[in-house]
Amino acid sequence: MISYQVLKGDCYEVLKRLSADPEERGKYRLVVTSPPYYGHRHYGKDPHEIGQEQTAEIFIKKLADIFTICKDLLTEDGSLWIVIGDTRRRFGKLLIPHRLALKLVDRGYTIREDIIWFKKNNVSSSAKDNFSQAYELILFLSKGEKSLANMSSMRIRGNEAREGRNKTPPRHMVQYESINRDKNRIEEIKEIIRNAKPDTNFNELPTTGEIARAYGYDPEKYCPTCYRKFKRHATRKRIGDHKHYPIFAVCNPAGKNPGNVWDISTKAHYGNEHFAIDKFNIFDILKRFLRDILFILLFTLVIQVSIVS
Repeated sequence: MISYQVLKGDCYEVLKRLSADPEERGKYRLVVTSPPYYGHRHYGKDPHEIGQEQTAEIFIKKLADIFTICKDLLTEDGSLWIVIGDTRRRFGKLLIPHRLALKLVDRGYTIREDIIWFKKNNVSSSAKDNFSQAYELILFLSKGEKSLANMSSMRIRGNEAREGRNKTPPRHMVQYESINRDKNRIEEIKEIIRNAKPDTNFNELPTTGEIARAYGYDPEKYCPTCYRKFKRHATRKRIGDHKHYPIFAVCNPAGKNPGNVWDISTKAHYGNEHFAIDKFNIFDILKRFLRDILFILLFTLVIQVSIVS
């Protein structure tokens, strides 16, 4: 059962009080937020409202100070996720997300990923000199070198399968794991391919079927992730100096890791709804990625901190 607590007030002060409590420090595995973007929209009349600072430098420092306190609240394998957009001034981008990310590295965070949130239905720009802004950045930062991640809950099929380029194979023609892998034959094949020259005739090399069989896969059966036959997972000859490439590589049978471009369409808001209700779809993804954890949903105005467990 999900329970939550809403703490109202200046988020810097609220977080500071939390971090002063020994029972709260190092307690949370996730902090997720989308702060007001610099110079974009007024959410209230408070003179200290984030996003209305006189300079971008002050804005970035204020966010960095808040997220530094969050670091004290995170577990050693905890992470911070920030959905943030950029701002233009006199036709030039201020690079707010990038500058914030570098500032947080100085404060001890590790940048794990800068994910592009692609808005397929983005609003066209009326500007004569700029492209339409079709994406925002999601910064994924961790407190330490390792970060808790439930990647299995997010795995997807391979591109060829997802896009319909490879047809769904019959069930009995799908193989999920290696059977009777032949280590000696694998070493023989590696030696032959390693010693091959650019002008070596393909007839002198092992076939893709032989390679697949050595690794324990039926060359005519299909991979459950990309729907390619396993003989198409083999490489017979090295091109150039790519000796580090494996001669046989299969997909994870549970699916491939999702890419760092997330296609999430925006949604219209009505009446008194939050302006960016589409961001709650991102929060849903993160709950899958880091499930069964205690986390802080941070509304970084001067309004509230939501603690969810």
